[in-house]
Amino acid sequence: MSFFEWAVLIWILFAFLPAPLCVGLGMLKIVIAHRPKSNQAVSDKFPEIEILIPIKGILPDQDKILESLLQQDYPNYQVMFLIESQDDPASLLVDGLCTRFPHSRKVITGTAESCGQKNHNLVAGIRCLNRNTEIIMFCDSSNMANADWLNRITAPIRTGAVEAVTTFRAFDPRPETIWGVSQAIYAAFLLLLIVNKPKPWGGATAIARDTFNRLGVIEEWSRNVIDDLTLGNILDRAGIKILMDPRCVLRSPLPSQTLRGFVHYMDRQILFPKWTNPIIWAMTVVFYLDLALAILVTTIIVVMFLFGLVGPFLGWLSCVFLVLVFSVVMLLRQVNPFHIPVRSWLASFLPFIFVTGFVFLRSVFRNYIDWHGTKYWPGKGGVVLSAESADPVLGAGHAD
Repeated sequence: MSFFEWAVLIWILFAFLPAPLCVGLGMLKIVIAHRPKSNQAVSDKFPEIEILIPIKGILPDQDKILESLLQQDYPNYQVMFLIESQDDPASLLVDGLCTRFPHSRKVITGTAESCGQKNHNLVAGIRCLNRNTEIIMFCDSSNMANADWLNRITAPIRTGAVEAVTTFRAFDPRPETIWGVSQAIYAAFLLLLIVNKPKPWGGATAIARDTFNRLGVIEEWSRNVIDDLTLGNILDRAGIKILMDPRCVLRSPLPSQTLRGFVHYMDRQILFPKWTNPIIWAMTVVFYLDLALAILVTTIIVVMFLFGLVGPFLGWLSCVFLVLVFSVVMLLRQVNPFHIPVRSWLASFLPFIFVTGFVFLRSVFRNYIDWHGTKYWPGKGGVVLSAESADPVLGAGHAD
């Protein structure tokens, strides 16, 4: 082999290996988590829990989504809906739910001035907690849950095994647009990352109230752009282990996702850690752009090989690389619990790779975040330096 061929081989190996290692280890941990445990402690204590749900705007099937969180098989819990303004489109829907479900209430939080609106809503909710609440659950308004979900996910806290638990969500694109499936692919991979290194990131997180108060989370949230990654960093600094339970993954309906909606969603996902976890963000940017470039280059080489324009070594090496990449992609499909046809999953992969690569590259130069109609300029650690009203259309659609 020539020096160039050796260089391409080594580059491809370094570009490819992190992905199957992460996917393989994450899937192994999920399999282990789903195995029955004969010695697993079961709690017979049911302390009061409050679920705090910040909500802005209405998603399709929003009533069914929220009803799933109001119909939990747990004997002692309350639900608090946190809304910026009485004029929000979700306000009337929440009023109806609160009338039907007496264990729910609505809190009007007002407009944020020094932090992200979601953080502002959560802080307002914390200050309205019932006196007897012992466990706080934070959950996005786009997530559906099975009836036994609250009981299962809070069990490790109720038994005293841990002080905090988290889970993630899987997207159910209907219909299976390229961009809806792309979002499902992203979520499947991120789920495995979170299984490998547990950290709150979308979905839902529960924490013992005493622990939450002891850590001074309110002070951090009151000046930060994002809630979950900030909470994860606080737990890390305090040396508090957070349990990731892949058995309790939530479901997020994703109707008619568009390219614009997907790009806007990925912008937030990629930009949040740029300020809250810059080392993780930088490593991810380098890894992802390297992988995207390797996929692009090997695809071009395969086409050239078919026309006899490159030698057999580079041609077959590129073929093997792409087969392995798509094999990992098919493993990711097993992580998503919904029936997404193979053809839709595979057809969405390359658009996902290259559009997400563009978003990663753009994140290097972008210094603000558009989120639910507000443009935020964060500083070190995610502290909000300034904010202004943005395009309200960008704030509508799928919640974070």
